[in-house]
Amino acid sequence: MERDAGDIIDRWAIAKLKAERIAADESQKEFLWFCEGINELETKYPVIDWNSYKQKILNIHSRIWNLESGIRQGKLDNNLMEVGRRAIQIRDWNKKRVALKNEINLKTGEGFQDIKKDHGSE
Repeated sequence: MERDAGDIIDRWAIAKLKAERIAADESQKEFLWFCEGINELETKYPVIDWNSYKQKILNIHSRIWNLESGIRQGKLDNNLMEVGRRAIQIRDWNKKRVALKNEINLKTGEGFQDIKKDHGSE
């Protein structure tokens, strides 16, 4: 797979949630494709606790998805305070997501560190 380890596990989590929550054929195909990438990582780096990383990144993406859901659906259009509160939480969860991807890339020596400058998720 032509992606770094942090990106593979990040995209795997998104694809897993899409496959479970949207259940479209294309979502299932994407998830299976990223499962192959995860299998490659587990073979290439057997000493890394991939189950722990998968749980952590899945938890982060699930929380982001849930926070974004009401905004995407327009259910909060009349509650700008709640939209703002969720935006801050989404930013904070994204910060954790980027940190986890960076940790994985550092452990594997793959890819690059995602560095933010003048960004709320620094």
